[in-house]
Amino acid sequence: MQVMSFLKNEPRLLFNVLVDITAVDYPDREPRFDIVYSLLAIPAHRRLRVLARVGGGEPTISSLTSLWGSANWLEREVWDMFGIRFAGHPDLKRILLYEEFEGHPLRKDYPIRKRQPLVGPKN
Repeated sequence: MQVMSFLKNEPRLLFNVLVDITAVDYPDREPRFDIVYSLLAIPAHRRLRVLARVGGGEPTISSLTSLWGSANWLEREVWDMFGIRFAGHPDLKRILLYEEFEGHPLRKDYPIRKRQPLVGPKN
């Protein structure tokens, strides 16, 4: 969080736009996940990609919603798809999938043929 605050507020840098947040899953590595932040400094016409690694049973990293409002929905998407928690997020809940959905489908160990509640043929 300190690095991101510095990148946003340092007068020589001013990365004032958080463009995107995504994650990459490396299931055979610890820490397992890379979180990728894409920043834009409009005054200087520069882009920057910042990578943070998180792992463990319940991967968690600090939320950036206090720095950039756009982090709200972006962090919710990463939570929904990868199961990475953002500590301090004001409303961390599913954004793309329904509440009863089990698991996080962009994890590489997600079973491709998993039957979800409320979806699929009834037996």
